[in-house]
Amino acid sequence: MFRMPLEAFTQDENFPFFIQYGEHDEPLYLHAHDSYIELVIVLSGSAVHIVDGEKYPIQKGSVFVIAEDIEHGYDDPQDFHICNIMFRKRFLDLSSFDIAGAPGFQALFVLEPQQSRTKGFTSYLKLLPDEQLNIEEMIAALHTEYTVRAAGWQTMVRAGFIRLVVELSRMYDTNRIENDAGIVKLAPALAYIERNFQEEMTITELAALTHYSERQFLRLFKEATGCRPMQYITKLRLHTACRLLRETEMSVAEIAERCGYTDSSYFSRVFLRKCGISPKAYRKDSAANSAY
Repeated sequence: MFRMPLEAFTQDENFPFFIQYGEHDEPLYLHAHDSYIELVIVLSGSAVHIVDGEKYPIQKGSVFVIAEDIEHGYDDPQDFHICNIMFRKRFLDLSSFDIAGAPGFQALFVLEPQQSRTKGFTSYLKLLPDEQLNIEEMIAALHTEYTVRAAGWQTMVRAGFIRLVVELSRMYDTNRIENDAGIVKLAPALAYIERNFQEEMTITELAALTHYSERQFLRLFKEATGCRPMQYITKLRLHTACRLLRETEMSVAEIAERCGYTDSSYFSRVFLRKCGISPKAYRKDSAANSAY
């Protein structure tokens, strides 16, 4: 497998992001990304997208995300123009934004890349004509900021990219997903978890959002995320707790409640050490809280 490093496009490790327009008159050889993600928007024409040896037709309006270590390429290009946006995960922790609670975000940026690893390139966003025009204008503005590099360009690129992610997520109507789209149909359930992870929920409730049976839901959820729903919720609570502990002045008790735990002692045992917070720091925080 030929690996294409991000360094082939940009040497800036402090700003691991690259955007370009691509025109393919000839097939593009199979390759995999080395530790970066690629967002692809097809601007015109058509081609055959080869993913792990399987062939899938794509055309103007196709939007998809290629995760790291997925082998892909293009064959039979016909007036094939695309925009490639490449970035490392650390460029933006997209899961920390509220758009993560949208089914379209979960489908396009979480589930589809995972499905490409297990079941091939079976679903992707297909833009309507008016949506295509809107996205092309946003891409043009983002590309201009990236290439001209006027004062504050990095801030503008980040802001423009976040806006693009939000708009694409809004445009992704999960009701358009084909019935055999597999794990991508989990998007409404994952979005619901993102919005309500601090609340109690049942497998029955989550499965109903996907129209799968509970047995199918559990199987596909494990396939998509590597764990069961309640384990996934615990990981999400951990991720949120660690971020709040490091980035805010909230007390441990407040963070515990925000993450769905009324017992701050239990929270401290489960989360503090995993978040790298020392028991001494926790005792100091607890003592400060007890003074009020």
